[in-house]
Parts: sequence; C-alpha cells; structure tokens
Amino acid sequence: MAVDVALVMCFLSQTGVGILGNSLLITLYLTSFLLGSKPKPTDLTIIHLALVHTMMLLTRWIIMASGMLGLQLVQNDAECKLFTYVYRITRALSICTTSLLSAVQAITISPSTSFLFQLKVQIPNAIQPILALLWIPNSLISTNLLFQMFAAPNRTNTDTNCYLVPISTLLQGLILTFMAIRDILALGLMSCCSGYMVLLLHRHGQQVQHLHSPSQVPKTSPEKRATQTIVLLVGCFVVFYCGDLVFSLFPGSSMKNNAALLNAAMFVASGYATISPFVLLTCDRMVIKFLADFLGNRTLRSPQNTMLSARPL
Repeated sequence: MAVDVALVMCFLSQTGVGILGNSLLITLYLTSFLLGSKPKPTDLTIIHLALVHTMMLLTRWIIMASGMLGLQLVQNDAECKLFTYVYRITRALSICTTSLLSAVQAITISPSTSFLFQLKVQIPNAIQPILALLWIPNSLISTNLLFQMFAAPNRTNTDTNCYLVPISTLLQGLILTFMAIRDILALGLMSCCSGYMVLLLHRHGQQVQHLHSPSQVPKTSPEKRATQTIVLLVGCFVVFYCGDLVFSLFPGSSMKNNAALLNAAMFVASGYATISPFVLLTCDRMVIKFLADFLGNRTLRSPQNTMLSARPL
C-alpha cells in the first residue's frame, strides 16, 4: 500500500511540475509577443511544443489517475476514446515538433554559402502552415484508437479505466509500420540537424579564437546560445526516447510486479515533456534577464543594503 501511495505521489508530482513548466514557457512567449516583440519561427515552434506537452501531460494524468487513484474521471467509452486519442496524437507531435525545431534552428543559423540559406527567407511565412500540417498525419495514424478503446467493465482489477480491443494483425502491423517510419524520419532529421549545428558551432568557435587575443573572452551571441539550447533539447529527447523504448521491451507482468521498474517507466514516458520547458527556460535570455532584475531589485531593497546606502560616503 505504501509503495502504491509513493508511486502515485511521484507521478502526480512529475505531472504537476511538467504542466507548470510548460505553462510558464507559454506565458513567457505570449507576454513577449503582446509587448510588441516580433515572433520568430523558433518561438512559434517552442510555443507549439509547450502546448503539445501540456495536453500530453494532462491527458496522461487523467487516464492514469482514474485507475491509480480510483477517480471517476473516465467513465464511458467516449471519454476513453477521446483521452487516449489526444494523448497518442500529442505524444507523436512531441517528436515531430522537436524535429521541426531543430530543423528551423539549423536553417536560421545557416551561413549564406549553405544550401539551407535559401530557406531562411521562406521559413517565417511557412512555419505556421507546417505546424498545422503536422496534426493531419498524426491524427490519421491514431484513428484506430477511436475503434479499439473502451471503458473497462470491471474497474477494481485494472490499473486504468480503459482497455484496448485487438484488431487484425495486418492492420495493426500497418499502423506500427507508419509509426516506425515517422519516428525514424523524425529522429534522422534531428540527428542531421544537430550534427550540422554542432559543426557550425565548432567552426564558429575556431574563427572566434583566431580573431580574439587569448586575454579576451568573446561574448556568446544569442544565435549561438539558442543553437546550444536546441542541441541540448534534442539530446534530452533522444535519451528519454531510448529509455522509453527499452522499457517498452519489458513484459507487462514484470512491470506490474516491480514497483521501482514501473515508477521508472512512468517517469521516462513523461520525462521529456516535463524537463524540456525548464531546459528552454533556463537557457532563455529573457528569463535570465528577468531573474537578474528581480534578484537585483530584491537585493537593493533588503534592509541591510538600505542602511548601508543611507550612510554618507
């Protein structure tokens, strides 16, 4: 019983932290746009990623909490179909949007001699249609859940209120093939773009070393900082994706009988959606400036500093 409570608390804590982080990320960028800042293609992609992750964490919490906590959040077939369908779509959009983000950043920093430079002018106008188009294939691939998911009649013996009805082997194989092709293409694009950006950063670093004397420390440009953040974000995704893939190979019986293994699998499944907003927030120049100003103001307003500042020089 104590293990079950600990498992539930860990799951709820992770979900809450993830939703909070993604909400802060969305609020930060929307506030920046409302204050007059022109949205960049990477900014729109990050907002889309944060929205997808918020929906993903929320629907996963609803599905899992219904079984783990016994809450009556999913009570009928329609609700089972809706929540699992949205979760599957958002999970797929997570990998697609991350892949798109790495591609957009690679295009943004590409030099004029690169073959990607021609796309640099077109990407600001094309990013919104591309983000909208990502929903279409992922929605179609997941339509099988609208016919397979049903509410469990006996909820006392299940970890979730929903169950999956098997379909024909041919159709199931076709769906898995489409999902595998999507993931392979997305991971391949991520790898190529990340490698390209790392190569550009390396070349830029060598050029900077030649231009500056050893005593001078060159400042990190916003483009370089953003590129490093995207590469770090892609690295986090690959780690959690591989971890989730490893856990999916374990038999279901061994997962249920091992609380530590089940807890780790649940954390890895939502780990990227939870950690990614904080990777973006901690590396964002606006956040760093806001925290510096906030902490600076608090320091200046402290009673000790007030007394010191009041003394004559």
